[in-house]
Amino acid sequence: MPSAPDETPTDRSPAAARPLPGGPWLDRPIRQVLLVGHTHHDVGYTNSPRLVDDLHAATVRRVLDLCDTNDGDGPDAFRWTFEVARPVLRFLAEAGPADVERLRRRVGEGRVAVTGGYLNMTQLLGDAELGAAYDALDRVRAAGVPVRTEQHGDVNGIAWGAVDAMRRAGIDRLVMALNPDHGRAPYPQPTGFWWEGPSGARVFAWLSTHYGVGEEWGIVDGDVESAEAHVADFVAALGERDDYPYDTAVVHAANDNRWPTARFLDVVRHWNARHPDVPMRTATIDEALDVLVPQAEAADVPVARGEWSDWWAHGHGSTAREVAVYREARSFARAAQTTLGLTRLRGDGTPALADVMGYRRGPVRLRSDAEVAHDLERVDAELLLFAEHTWGSWETYSKPYSSFSHSHWNAKAGFAYGAFDLARDLAVEGLFRVLASGGGAVGEGLAAEGPAAEAGATRVVVVNPTERARTEPVDVEVHGRTRARTVATVPAFGVVTVPLPPEPGRARAAREVACGAYRAVVDPARGGVVSLVHVPSGRELVDAAGAGHGLGAVVTETVVPGSGHPMVVRDPKDFHPDFPGPDFDRRHPTGDEEPLVTEAEAWARIAWRTTPRGLPAATTTLTLYRDVDVVDLEVALVKPEAFGPESIHVAFPFRVADPELLLETAGAVYAAETEQLPDTSKDWYSIQHAVGVHAPGADGGVLWGAVDAPLVQLGGLHTGEWARTLRAPTGYVSSWLMNNLHFTNFQARQEGTRTYRYRFAAVDGPVTRERVRVFGRDLAEPLQARAYDGPVTAEGGLGLRVTPAERVLAEVRPMPDGSVRVRLRNVGADPVAAEVGWDGPGRVAGGGRVPLGPHGVGEVLLRREG
Repeated sequence: MPSAPDETPTDRSPAAARPLPGGPWLDRPIRQVLLVGHTHHDVGYTNSPRLVDDLHAATVRRVLDLCDTNDGDGPDAFRWTFEVARPVLRFLAEAGPADVERLRRRVGEGRVAVTGGYLNMTQLLGDAELGAAYDALDRVRAAGVPVRTEQHGDVNGIAWGAVDAMRRAGIDRLVMALNPDHGRAPYPQPTGFWWEGPSGARVFAWLSTHYGVGEEWGIVDGDVESAEAHVADFVAALGERDDYPYDTAVVHAANDNRWPTARFLDVVRHWNARHPDVPMRTATIDEALDVLVPQAEAADVPVARGEWSDWWAHGHGSTAREVAVYREARSFARAAQTTLGLTRLRGDGTPALADVMGYRRGPVRLRSDAEVAHDLERVDAELLLFAEHTWGSWETYSKPYSSFSHSHWNAKAGFAYGAFDLARDLAVEGLFRVLASGGGAVGEGLAAEGPAAEAGATRVVVVNPTERARTEPVDVEVHGRTRARTVATVPAFGVVTVPLPPEPGRARAAREVACGAYRAVVDPARGGVVSLVHVPSGRELVDAAGAGHGLGAVVTETVVPGSGHPMVVRDPKDFHPDFPGPDFDRRHPTGDEEPLVTEAEAWARIAWRTTPRGLPAATTTLTLYRDVDVVDLEVALVKPEAFGPESIHVAFPFRVADPELLLETAGAVYAAETEQLPDTSKDWYSIQHAVGVHAPGADGGVLWGAVDAPLVQLGGLHTGEWARTLRAPTGYVSSWLMNNLHFTNFQARQEGTRTYRYRFAAVDGPVTRERVRVFGRDLAEPLQARAYDGPVTAEGGLGLRVTPAERVLAEVRPMPDGSVRVRLRNVGADPVAAEVGWDGPGRVAGGGRVPLGPHGVGEVLLRREG
């Protein structure tokens, strides 16, 4: 998604950037030009996602036809790279044997390459979604099509854990065609380096020019004169660089959603007639990397380690409500996989079926194994389609009210809501099935010969979908009218029932509340919690004086009136590192109503109302628990749509000086600043769920997590600084809920009425990467609770055993062949000898030892017999 078509195109020629360390190398003239034909895969932008996805699937046959009509092995033969795998996956699902053989033959000849990225993904993806994307490549390889390279276009970052995931998927080369319209590249484009993952495994990263030069230079349209001039300038510039140890120039022949044509072959013929000393030939990206990698090895190019944090990730805050729905959907998906997998191992019982297809009801029918597999794959696809980088159309800013802009967003949002509906339905079915499964419970919580819970009074049934015992708050809807909150202790992969809690006492006006491990004081005039003491340690957690407002304050951020910043007076695209700023007016909300304190059997809460500037009143609730050392905070925000540049933050000014800030990304936890690639985003970060805040060497810190919103700013508010170094003198964590600081693709309007949820805890001892990873995973996979008045056959531990549970994370999934996969993730840097076993009813084959290297992943299959 380059510049919107009605705007002046951005010059995507190589620009000045931070010099690449390790040079200079000996003079090496450019000896050849490789022209890589592909289309940049946007799921939308130029047309509706409803149409574009099908058209991309149709490009596979189109490419095979072009290979036939432009055949041979010469420099001007038609060669093509599928930038992402999804079109090929769809083709393979529908194609007959003859067409599959055509693809296999052309790949074998080097005329076509299939790359390993499912789509051009954002950093919204978590471990499970990343795993599903790479698992899909098994279907490509099963068709006899190798996959060796991942090509990533338009997105300026990718999660650090993706390095190890790529290597596990058999991919050891990554092409990043960054979009320079926001942010900076870590090194000059183009160049190569080794990117090292958390485990120490490496991929070769080719930091390419932006793919859009293919159109801007006239290549894809066959404008031979324009293409010759631009490519000649590009080759000359590379030849003058002393930090470019390659004798090959790689040029893209691509742009957004281009229907494949052979016009770029004319560029090859024209160039070779004019420049026989530097020949040009078409190439796949695999062939290009086969040339570049040996030269990189010989030149000893640098090794970089850390997160590739994405400057474009601020777009995740453009649609706060739908991003929250996406995160809910994946939580339901993970719960559904676990309960349906456990049911398959235990053996189905006979759950009570509903007679109304209602949202609040149980299932009216049970899916077959094949239907379960099919629907889980549908959820995977919807989640991946939403987390893909295309948010809106090219005219979302120039024509925000057009039917096309609304239709496009309706389709994009539909991926999140589609995943939510189906994943929730699967999770409800899985819960009902697991409650009725097997011949009785085992393990802690209920003797194997004990009676099953009878139907009767409404109670709360709670399922733990993870490998370790957990004690946590749960919240349930009762009879579709009220909500009840209690605390449950549930064994690993287990079920418990707990009484429905009594109604809480009447609310009373007060500014202070104490319960369990915490004592809190709220000042509505300062927006939130001005004191929060962790009673066991005596630590004050809130730096209200330094921040100027309380914890939980809804801070608004708008451009100062009369600003002459280029993004305001000229073009919103000038929100860019070349133009630091603009200056922002940041204000916390105020309120004059007294807070209300409510106490219940398991908890106490304090709620207050404040009015953020320009918004209706917001209600913020802080909940403390008698027997659980966590704090929950919820912000009920009403946000009417607005089109001016603005942001909304929820503030967490923790009192920690000179902190190390540990952020959870897919497959890893990294230290902000010290474990990042150069010049990657430090103004803002897109996390999975958790942040660890601690002062190095200190005993204790804070584990913090956001359930719904992925964006954070650290150490204060940094919007528009475009900083090369993170400035974080304090443990201030801002949840950057919303912003509309964009010029294309993302939504121009800013709205998102919803309750946004957070959890944090003061912890003793060191705040380790392992603790951050587990805290985040538990927010992503909460205990599943439901008010329930039916019989429960299964209670206690359900039979699946994973050891050592304190060192691994487990994902359970029923497979299409009737088995159940248990995938284990080592959360630490030391090897783990893990084991998966079955202690439940019936005979289950499989399992056993699973050796895991540092940050390693392994899996076993289990299957019920008889």
